[in-house]
Amino acid sequence: NKNIIENLKYVSEDILGNTYTVIAQSATLREDKINEVQLFEVNAEITRQDQEVIYIYSKTANYNKINNNTVFKGRVKVKYEDQTIVSETLNLNFEDNLIEILDNVYYVNKNTKINADKVEIDLIYKKLKISMINKDNKVSITSNY
Repeated sequence: NKNIIENLKYVSEDILGNTYTVIAQSATLREDKINEVQLFEVNAEITRQDQEVIYIYSKTANYNKINNNTVFKGRVKVKYEDQTIVSETLNLNFEDNLIEILDNVYYVNKNTKINADKVEIDLIYKKLKISMINKDNKVSITSNY
């Protein structure tokens, strides 16, 4: 008894000229949170004004129509330049200009493979921080130099 929307697309642009596009094969409106939409089979792009693009794919996502914040879940994949990050959860927070990637994080670029609990990407300064939630655990790094 849910309203299903097929082939949904949201596009927003900030004052700096960055564009955020979310495309889903289907979606349902959340009854408990009127400003959120549950998305299925999701493709998203953050296109920065300098034409750099961050691609995000996931099985599902909760999209907030007011602030564009999105929580991606299920086989999340992020592609950015020559880097790929795979995980189970990604929190995209435009209010803090931060991408937080969690749960079985696997990072790969042309020379390095990293397993960790958490990756943070600062959208303004383009800085990447890789860490473990439990400080007693260690980040695993394999590199070819």
